[in-house]
Amino acid sequence: MKFSNLKLSKIFKKKPVLKRGYLSENFKASEFACKGTGRLPEEGMDPKLIELLEEIRTHFDNAPIIINSGYRSPEHNAAVGGAKGSYHVKGMAADIRVGGVAPSKVYNYLNTSHYGGVGRYQRFTHVDVREGKARWQG
Repeated sequence: MKFSNLKLSKIFKKKPVLKRGYLSENFKASEFACKGTGRLPEEGMDPKLIELLEEIRTHFDNAPIIINSGYRSPEHNAAVGGAKGSYHVKGMAADIRVGGVAPSKVYNYLNTSHYGGVGRYQRFTHVDVREGKARWQG
């Protein structure tokens, strides 16, 4: 096989070049930092969560998504009354607001399109990328 006959673009998928400090085109790492420590989990935020948030943004006509709570250290999670075993502590969850969209509408969309966890609250929507479907209202 001669390399001159290969199209390198078919072999190597071009990855988007991200701006410094960004986890994806629209989300900065700092948006997910623990409010108590300012840190992210050592292993980083789960890429499936970032992909899900990009999908939500696209679905709602690129409306901005505000991350109310991303990663939480175990200490901060306990201080705010977070659930034991919270997916926030694992870097797999976010509490979000979608600009100009009611949390109930976000919940309704995710209820039918997302297999992981979705929680409906008055002022925000919780999303996580657990293995298995979970739904609740707070």
